[in-house]
Amino acid sequence: MDRIKTALDKKRQGTHYADRMHRILGVCQDCGILWHEERVAFTNGSSALRRVHDIEPVGRVLVTPRYEKYGLHVNTRVLPRLKRMAPQFAYALNVPSTAVVVDGNTVYIRVPRNDAEDEGLLTFEEAWSIAEGIPAGSLLLGVDDDRRQLVLEMIAPTNVHAAVVGMTGSGKSTLLKSMILSAQRIGGSQVALFDPSRGFWPLSGHPSVWRGGLFSDPEDCERGLEALANQIGRDLGRLTYVFVDEVPDLIAQRPQIKKHLARLAQAGRHAGLHLIIGAQHLLASDIGSMTLRNIPVRLVGRVADPSAAYQATGRRDTGAESLRGRGDFVAVNGTMTRHFQVAYLTDAELEEWARRYAPRDAMVPVRPEVRKAERAPVHALGHSVAGGGGDGRPPDDIPQEALREINRYVRQHGHRPSLNWVYRMTKEMLPTGGFNRDKARRAIRLAVRAPERAQLHE
Repeated sequence: MDRIKTALDKKRQGTHYADRMHRILGVCQDCGILWHEERVAFTNGSSALRRVHDIEPVGRVLVTPRYEKYGLHVNTRVLPRLKRMAPQFAYALNVPSTAVVVDGNTVYIRVPRNDAEDEGLLTFEEAWSIAEGIPAGSLLLGVDDDRRQLVLEMIAPTNVHAAVVGMTGSGKSTLLKSMILSAQRIGGSQVALFDPSRGFWPLSGHPSVWRGGLFSDPEDCERGLEALANQIGRDLGRLTYVFVDEVPDLIAQRPQIKKHLARLAQAGRHAGLHLIIGAQHLLASDIGSMTLRNIPVRLVGRVADPSAAYQATGRRDTGAESLRGRGDFVAVNGTMTRHFQVAYLTDAELEEWARRYAPRDAMVPVRPEVRKAERAPVHALGHSVAGGGGDGRPPDDIPQEALREINRYVRQHGHRPSLNWVYRMTKEMLPTGGFNRDKARRAIRLAVRAPERAQLHE
């Protein structure tokens, strides 16, 4: 092993890396997989034992923003044992954890860097500037371990839909926002934004946003996804990315969303619709097994345990449970696994984008039956002429003073009020009492979509 140390030092890799490579090879030797002896027979009838190395160092160390990667050439006869030895390597190197990663014909022992937390995150502009000519139909993810720009080609037949999965602090929302911004900067496509937590709000004002803004109310999200699903079989005339965050929460509140997502995942690509969903935990019981099978690309950050890693990636050997969070991700598609660092959008970049393109709420599609009811003539008693009496009394008007109070709340707090707040406000203001949940939702939508009406005579 002296020869290995000398080779590493000649490449100016430093004694730190050489020492760690020695420890890795020492663990392999102690476990009996570094080399083995074979008997060689000669033509004169004699024989001798020959040492055959099963594991040899590549001779260089890859240093990424978060990891050191020690490369090994490995005989396939010992590869299964080597892949189970991550705890032994961690003990020998005195680090919390390591991972054994197979990349082509090289096996890397991935060791977390002690000073990685002190380094600045990779910003979106830094990742974008590596190669600015990203073609339409692709989305920027970040950089891989070789510090090369990593993009996801969504129009490729094997990459039609994607799921972004990760716990709180993993960088899931950051990755989704970076993908949205890259689509808007690349051009040639439109983005549909659905997010009940309103994390996509700073990016909702760009002209490429479908129906002019963000869908955040669960009922509005259901109507928007239903309208997109109904576009299947028609020519939208434009590539469309459908970003849906917090999917399990949306489905829990509006179960019909599960059916619309299934249709988009199954046949959306034929209409130029590409689905990108976000979730903290990806379970078939939440979104449907058929939907999961139609989403080939999994972008996975830090998860709780190996079981959660298997559920998110569909594989047991990705090492997603050992990721460090803060944008440390793996991309999985079939047998391909790629480790990468997410491009981070700073608050200043988001604020600048929101200043250039003022964020807005979306214009919610109206169902055909609602339009028909609105067009039908109404008697003085409130009953529709057509349809044998219609569906009963039409919705009553929302008082202007209630709209003004809701609009004032939005301007002061920067977000919509809760339904309980609307109920308490109208109960104190109006002699008819507080609004129920459906009427409160309608009042909030009217106040947000038509603020000039709400401010009338103020």
